[in-house]
Amino acid sequence: MQIWTHRGNPGPENTIEGFSKAWLDGIRFFETDLHCTSDGVLVLAHDSDISRLTGVQRKIRDLTWNELRKYKIQGQFNWTTLDELHNQFKPDRISLDIKSKEAVKPFLDWAGGKDLEHYVVGSFSAKRVVQVRNAYPQLKTALTPKEVLLIATGLGHLLPEHRAERVAMVPPRFNGFKILNQSFISFCSKNKIEINVWTINSQEEFDLIRHLEINGIITDKYHQFI
Repeated sequence: MQIWTHRGNPGPENTIEGFSKAWLDGIRFFETDLHCTSDGVLVLAHDSDISRLTGVQRKIRDLTWNELRKYKIQGQFNWTTLDELHNQFKPDRISLDIKSKEAVKPFLDWAGGKDLEHYVVGSFSAKRVVQVRNAYPQLKTALTPKEVLLIATGLGHLLPEHRAERVAMVPPRFNGFKILNQSFISFCSKNKIEINVWTINSQEEFDLIRHLEINGIITDKYHQFI
């Protein structure tokens, strides 16, 4: 079973310190998120604004990289760029969730000429995923929300053709609808689509899905599962 650290947790979120601690603990699957500063720097961040992590009400897209760096995460940790994560670690897999439209073009520019074999790129926006697929047809991408629902409702045969590997990064349920049903599991198994489930933070949650044909779990509390 692959154990993924969700945003570098339980260390400081989306920081080098968080991912370094996970690495030292033997975690080789990283999940993180991307936003972009006003001057085009790709930053590991889940939220569009920095208030939850810094107490300051500012949006990342309105700040330059140098301005963002003035606001420390939890008052002490530096923000981390995608470049830093890419250069410091070579895990088995890094899942990138593109959180804003402003981050798409900078990501496509950043990706040029790099070895991205161990990356999987996704987004809640199907448009962003399609942009990535069109630019880099060989890159692993996450199923879009629409693709997930098609599979879960038995309509997986309607998925558009795509030659590169697709990966399912999914919750057990979404808006009350069960994603990990027999239709979903069977289709993914037949079509060699890897399934990773988020965000599993308790033994009880894990026990509900551990019998299923899944590849990994994404968690804020990986110590429970290693």
